[in-house]
Amino acid sequence: MAANPSVAGAVSLSVTEAMVEELARRGVTHMFGVPGGECNLDFIAAADKAGVRFVLTRTETSASIMACVAGELTGTTGVAMTTRGPGLCAATNGVAYADLDRAPLLLIADGYEDDQAYISHQRIDQIAVLAPMLRASSDLRSGDALGELDRLLAATMSQPHGPAYLEVAGSRIRRPAEDAPSAAPKAAMASIDPAALEQARAMLAKAKRPVIIAGLQARRPEAAAAINRFVKATGCPALTTYKAKGVVSERTRLGLGLYAGGVAEEPLLRAADLILLYGFDPVEGPPSPWRYHDRPTVELSEHAHAHSLLHPEQLLVADIAATLDALADALPKPDWTADELATAKDRLWTAALTPTGEGIAPSQLVQAARAAFPPETRIAIDAGAHMLPVLHLWQSGEANESLISRGLSTMGFALPAALAASLVDPDRPTIAFTGDGGIMMCLGELGTAIQYGATPIVVVFNDSALTLIGAKQKRRQLAPAGVDFSDTDFAKIADGFGWWTRRVTDAADLAGAFADAQKAGKAALIDVVINPAQYDDQILAIRG
Repeated sequence: MAANPSVAGAVSLSVTEAMVEELARRGVTHMFGVPGGECNLDFIAAADKAGVRFVLTRTETSASIMACVAGELTGTTGVAMTTRGPGLCAATNGVAYADLDRAPLLLIADGYEDDQAYISHQRIDQIAVLAPMLRASSDLRSGDALGELDRLLAATMSQPHGPAYLEVAGSRIRRPAEDAPSAAPKAAMASIDPAALEQARAMLAKAKRPVIIAGLQARRPEAAAAINRFVKATGCPALTTYKAKGVVSERTRLGLGLYAGGVAEEPLLRAADLILLYGFDPVEGPPSPWRYHDRPTVELSEHAHAHSLLHPEQLLVADIAATLDALADALPKPDWTADELATAKDRLWTAALTPTGEGIAPSQLVQAARAAFPPETRIAIDAGAHMLPVLHLWQSGEANESLISRGLSTMGFALPAALAASLVDPDRPTIAFTGDGGIMMCLGELGTAIQYGATPIVVVFNDSALTLIGAKQKRRQLAPAGVDFSDTDFAKIADGFGWWTRRVTDAADLAGAFADAQKAGKAALIDVVINPAQYDDQILAIRG
């Protein structure tokens, strides 16, 4: 907590120092960024005093993504920092991730002093650039700096979680701090509507074949605990979205697997007589209509949606954990047979197992990795064709054991996400599954890993192409153009940064490469040359 400068003998803190101490008090352990020469330096110095580790990233995009992931894993707001102008603009992709993937983020950037109106160099309206994505912003002109920080942090953690922006100038952060305010109370969620609850209970009471689909709001510890209580008590089978993967363990009988808005789960949902949406956010849905308007649906959400994918018979906007607990005893024992659920689960988990040909198939790579790593391993997955075999073959056992950008679906996510995970949770093994296109967007962060002692294992699906885009091009019967890369040896590149590396071209060598990577005791990269021929069939089997 900031010292009160009015107390005799107390050391007066600057606004910067008081802010960073408050961030540390709230659980922030790392700040990420690429500094400029102005106020960023004040924050770095204050972070060092407060025991908050500043991580110098190679790009601002990676800094903002890493801050988001750190916030998601620690349950507090992630903090990123950039210089003005180009630095802030480069961070906007991570701010968009915070917005659409519902991650709490505070972005801090330099502004200009009020007496510097004559300066046009690097001057843009930074708040206007970010405004469509922000939950709140401040330039500290109100004078109550710590009160403004409290307001911004509260906004990042309000539903839906997202980004806030703090613009700073020397005259506003180098002055003595005001008395530190008491933390603002958490915004209370809406209470459960008794009438809506009774109507939802009546719908559940009639259900004989219910299915629950958990979405990204279910990752919160209390929400994850509630759905596991519900599934255990009722016997209701569960699907999860990509962001919620593992919220109900995929290694259990009732944790069936993933809802992808595709054909693999369609037979199960067509056989259901009630769909219970739990923390489902349409931002995760594919850009296609909801397939199940004819299924009675109850939705539990902690906020209204800007773009509704469906109109459920009953929508309850309140604390989803408390609401689900209040519904559990209304659901009779489901009529699903063990064989039906086993068949549904088998269908979901074999959809990615399409015939293989020459070379290393994507599914072979994922299966070899799954066999080689301990079950508690956390994975980070980039956007691209490779995400389908990873998501649909790798089993996760708890919330946030799988990290992915789904709302934004940005490439260049897996490597910075894995670095952040390794830094904030160093005792858990971490793998980044990325395509060649994704890793090329953030190669410089290989240096960040070595500099700060992060130890992820990066697995590159290297087919020298934007394969998912190529598949769409092929479906439209367009000539192949603009989607192929020249060949790159990522093992050689990573070796130059000081990583343990290996390039694999034969499936028989995968097990040995994974074993040696785990023994390396440092960041490791395995560059796997794959045959992408399997992807077309996987896309059809999973998504249709």
